[in-house]
Amino acid sequence: MRLALPPSRHFDPANVEHPEQTGEVDWSRFNANFERLLGTSWRDVNRDVDCGLPLRLLRLALAFQQQRRSAILDLEGKLRVFSRLKLPPNPDIVHFGAEIGWEAAILQALFGDRGRVLLIDSDPMAYQRFLRAPRSSRVRVPRSRKRRWIDIHRNPERITYAREDFYRVRARGEFDVGIDWGLIEHYDDTGKESLISLFRTFLKPGGVQICSCPRNRLAVRLFYRAFADELNLGYRELMTIRELSNHVERNGCVVEAKHRLPAHNIIVYRAPELPADAG
Repeated sequence: MRLALPPSRHFDPANVEHPEQTGEVDWSRFNANFERLLGTSWRDVNRDVDCGLPLRLLRLALAFQQQRRSAILDLEGKLRVFSRLKLPPNPDIVHFGAEIGWEAAILQALFGDRGRVLLIDSDPMAYQRFLRAPRSSRVRVPRSRKRRWIDIHRNPERITYAREDFYRVRARGEFDVGIDWGLIEHYDDTGKESLISLFRTFLKPGGVQICSCPRNRLAVRLFYRAFADELNLGYRELMTIRELSNHVERNGCVVEAKHRLPAHNIIVYRAPELPADAG
């Protein structure tokens, strides 16, 4: 495990409310900066940035590579991984810390969109991103499939967006699939254990959780170094896929699949059935 460093010069821990539940992150500033970074051409990433020439060149190079490969959102990579999952038709999906909720939309495109979708995110900026994001995106499908493209649709009218702390949401045993994407790395070991225990209460018997965190590899470390002021707005661990799996297994869950994307580790795990008086 390695921390994403250095911390942003604009980060003030006093701005983090209830860090034990929401992670030690200034989420509103992060979401605003993340949206701005995604919408900025690589040619302009150094506009109004105060840093030396080596860092400016690194930012340009990484932004160019990221945008050429769409390595941050990586809808194509997520589609490739999710297409290998074994899920029921029209699954009921809950997405924790959802922001826009593209991952849930990909699952619906692959397995059917007649199930329930609950996105949970307490940050106001995350909800604004959800409202402003495109309603659909055309994504290239894996080469082994007959279709060349698939349309990923987001229909806000058919999505429940809970704008509150997921620790306060009660939806016991209602979902086939849970998603936490880029969330678990913002918590210490005790916080991770609490999260994993919470997520399993949302799942039906036999339900699965899709968990992702940023990879601990040179390219990712350089990215968070180059864009520290925009993105390192609190605690973030970079992990290997083995380290991520260990956290899940220590909580009594069974890892069923492991995948790597250029910037992300992904594990799919199943939790043992909860006793009747749990939660």
